[in-house]
Amino acid sequence: MSVEQFLERLEVEVASHPALHHPFLKRFAAGGLSRLQLWAFGLQHYQLVRVFTSYLEAVVKSIREPEVRDWLHRILEDEYARPRTHDRSHAALYRRFLRALDLGENDWERAESVPGTRAFIEHHLELTALRHPAVGLGAVGPGHEWAIPTMFAYLVDGLRKSGVEEAAIEYFTLHVAQDVEHGALMRAALARHAQTEENQARIREGGLASLDARARFWDGLKRVVFEDLSS
Repeated sequence: MSVEQFLERLEVEVASHPALHHPFLKRFAAGGLSRLQLWAFGLQHYQLVRVFTSYLEAVVKSIREPEVRDWLHRILEDEYARPRTHDRSHAALYRRFLRALDLGENDWERAESVPGTRAFIEHHLELTALRHPAVGLGAVGPGHEWAIPTMFAYLVDGLRKSGVEEAAIEYFTLHVAQDVEHGALMRAALARHAQTEENQARIREGGLASLDARARFWDGLKRVVFEDLSS
């Protein structure tokens, strides 16, 4: 199929993936979360936040086309908040959220990842660093940038309804808006790599593998936040 047909079909497939409207997200969006539940969510999710740039950097290294590398670098610059200041990086904004929950550096540095969190990270390191570049693009593009605005809208609702101050959730609100732009950049990058049926299959493979891993991550958080710590 043509590149445009492939991307349009992939967008529909991503939008309908169970990870984007997972039961964990719907329950989280209802709010009323206890402090312990917010801690459990925040500390597990931070493990993903702190390594996302590793996935993107691995993909950048595997891409040969200068223009595509430039598009991906623009996303990385936003992640690191360059050329502004390190305290506006996405990881720094997330730590601001954790501090608003009365958590400190010892808490997030010593937090033990649950199996689903570890599996998500390990799988994405493999998808982006050890596989074909098109698979990596699928994982960080459709698997992340296309999907995060929808998933994070649920998280924003739940955090607001649970009484977390607006300034503390900037990491999440920023991604709802910013990843729309990032998704467009990724779409352009994908178009350059979706010229063959083989690469279309690889892109789809990476995107769906990422989203499947995300659904399993949400499964784990559902157990930790709502089953182990229900109040």
